[in-house]
Amino acid sequence: MVPFIFLASSIFFPFNENWNHIIDNVLYDYFFNSIILSLGVGFFTFLIGTSTAWLTSIYEFPFRRIISWLLLMPLAMPAYIIAITYVGIIDNFNFLPDIRNLFGAIIMISLVLYPYVYILARGAFLEQSKELHENSQILGASHFEIFIKVSIPMARPAIILGVTLSAMEALADYGTVEFLGVPTFTTGIFRTWFGMNDTITATQMATLLLSIVFIFVFIEQQSRKKIRYSENIKTQSKLNYRITSKKNNAVIISICLLPLVFGFVIPFIQLIYWSLFVSSESWDYAFLNVIKDTLLLSFIAAFIITSISIMITYVKRLRSKSFTNKLMNIITLGYAIPGPVVAIAVLIPFATFDNFLNQVLISNFDISVGLIFSGSLFILIFAYCIRFLTVSSRTIKNGLESISLATDDAAKSMGASTKTLLTKIHFPMLKTYVLTSFLIVFIDVMKELPLTSILRPFNFNTLSVKAFELASDEKIADASNAAIMIVVAGIIPVIFITKNILGKRNKV
Repeated sequence: MVPFIFLASSIFFPFNENWNHIIDNVLYDYFFNSIILSLGVGFFTFLIGTSTAWLTSIYEFPFRRIISWLLLMPLAMPAYIIAITYVGIIDNFNFLPDIRNLFGAIIMISLVLYPYVYILARGAFLEQSKELHENSQILGASHFEIFIKVSIPMARPAIILGVTLSAMEALADYGTVEFLGVPTFTTGIFRTWFGMNDTITATQMATLLLSIVFIFVFIEQQSRKKIRYSENIKTQSKLNYRITSKKNNAVIISICLLPLVFGFVIPFIQLIYWSLFVSSESWDYAFLNVIKDTLLLSFIAAFIITSISIMITYVKRLRSKSFTNKLMNIITLGYAIPGPVVAIAVLIPFATFDNFLNQVLISNFDISVGLIFSGSLFILIFAYCIRFLTVSSRTIKNGLESISLATDDAAKSMGASTKTLLTKIHFPMLKTYVLTSFLIVFIDVMKELPLTSILRPFNFNTLSVKAFELASDEKIADASNAAIMIVVAGIIPVIFITKNILGKRNKV
């Protein structure tokens, strides 16, 4: 909480000349582009995610099962990586439209974020009952009318959650919009901080962006709070897959394959081509060292964040009405906060403390310890905890909620302590959720760009930073090796997560 209290206090700092320059020249562009980017990504992820989810949930067509899995593969492809590959492709084919604009950024980000909507919408569609659809058909509704008037409203909470998550991810994006030259709040914070060397104005801009994010979160929470759709799935039958004509099968397969081909297949093939035939970057000791540092950092961060999430969710289960529980609900809002905002929120307080501590030690003991916190991996992992604690804790919370409270009461009646309850009963039942949480954070840390770029110690590099730096220096092909490693490392977690989310119940 301390970093964000410090961030909020920046509104009381005096506004300098840089603010006047920003207001007069670029603030409108930052605000307009950020809002349009979020709304555009929300619209396209809704369009792609719900349509593919509906088709794979309702119709039986050739290769349905494998396509249902493959549609999630773009999750392993960071948005800035896909932007890098398409810019490289377009530069070699002059007849293709330029994507270095706001619309191009919307399409690039949408192609890798639509799986958020797809996986939530598909789960909701598959839970809908056969009787509901049959009754609609008896009343004369066509398949399309059932989709628009029945299935989407019933799946509304899940769809809105996915769309909101995608929109907030777009608002937090830095690598894609920076590479494509689209000025947004995130790029503006970077330019103000590092270009103008003005940390105060950058902090004030971060506070403004944080306010916009919280408005998004509030709207999303209110939309889910006001309306509820439910049906008794225990007493109703699951939908049967509909058999359709060969012509319709071809159309359905084409619709489902388009986002997969453009969001994963083409960029991945292009990266492999560059790596094998164009790139001058070799898999030398330095590059292998970057891979090792990236994997080690991701592993440590994922382990720490998952461990904290277990403690948080367990405390919330034991003391659901306590003040601590309410405080933890605030702590776990970090995923909605853009990386640059988190970076500013933690860097300035820690750097201030480090300088104060160093000055005290020099004055009293003639000892200089340097930047203990802000100059080490500590601050980077601390920032990761703020950024990714939400997604980790929610995953484990879903697992805990699937365990009946009657299980706790039965164990306590037999003399089990709180520690025994967690280690002997809950944890064995949560293994899948804990591993899923670990893998989600692991791949998120690997893909994270702005946080890592700002807070990493000197002489420490990661695959995401290396790929982006090479691409920014017009060495797009040379960025392919690092990009491939990020994508390959993300494929295995995506497959595992897909299996656990869509596997048993949904029969993917």
